[in-house]
Amino acid sequence: MPAEVPWEIRVTLRPGAVYYFQHRELTSAEPHYFVVVNTDPLGDQLLLMAVASSKLESVRQRRRNLPPETLVEISHDDYDEFPKQSIVDCNKVFRKSVAELVEDWRWGVVKPKKDLPQELLIRIQAGVRMSPLVEEEVKALIR
Repeated sequence: MPAEVPWEIRVTLRPGAVYYFQHRELTSAEPHYFVVVNTDPLGDQLLLMAVASSKLESVRQRRRNLPPETLVEISHDDYDEFPKQSIVDCNKVFRKSVAELVEDWRWGVVKPKKDLPQELLIRIQAGVRMSPLVEEEVKALIR
C-alpha cells in the first residue's frame, strides 16, 4: 500500500465500506451511496463499487430480464445510513482508483459512512458474481 494513502482512508477502506459522493457516470447530479465490493481494495489499488438507489421501481424495471439475485433491496432498518428503502443494482460496478478516492477525499467531496452489515455485503458480492453483465476480471476481484 502506498504511503500517500492517508490514515483516515486506510482505516475506512475495506469490503463493505460505504462512501457518499457524486459520480460522473450517473445521470443524477445528486450524491449517491457507493459500497466497496472487492475483497482487497487497498491491495488491488482499484475500488469496485456498487451504487444504491432509492428509485426501486425504475431499477427493477430496467433490470427485469436479469437474475433477481442481482438486485439487493436494503431497508432503513437493515442499514440506517440509507434514509429510505434502497436497491443495489449488482449488474453495474463502478471503478475508482485509490488515488482518485484520496484526491476526492482531500477535496472533501467523499463522505465516509458506516460499513454495510456483513450479510448485506455478502448478498451484493454474490449478486455481482451472478450478473451476466459484469466482466470476469471484475468478478475475479471478489474472492
